[in-house]
Amino acid sequence: MTFVERKTIDLEQGWEFMQKGITKLKNILEGHPEPQFSSKEYILLYTTIYNMCTQKPPHDYSQQLYDKYRESFEEYITSTVRRLNIFLCVYCLS
Repeated sequence: MTFVERKTIDLEQGWEFMQKGITKLKNILEGHPEPQFSSKEYILLYTTIYNMCTQKPPHDYSQQLYDKYRESFEEYITSTVRRLNIFLCVYCLS
């Protein structure tokens, strides 16, 4: 049995990669021309997140990734609801 040591992924590098995936997901959700995630893209995102969350301290970034991911989607949801409210207000006033 061969043991392969994984390369440590630092928070900034991993988060930058995740942000690209989050941006792609937001574009898909908003109906922008964006191809669906390929199997390779999905596996790379999943594996990167998994590896970052299972690295040995002090490189276990599970809490930081969770916080950044939550913050990213809270901002997205807030801005989406705000745009919807503006649209509804304009629609109701016309």
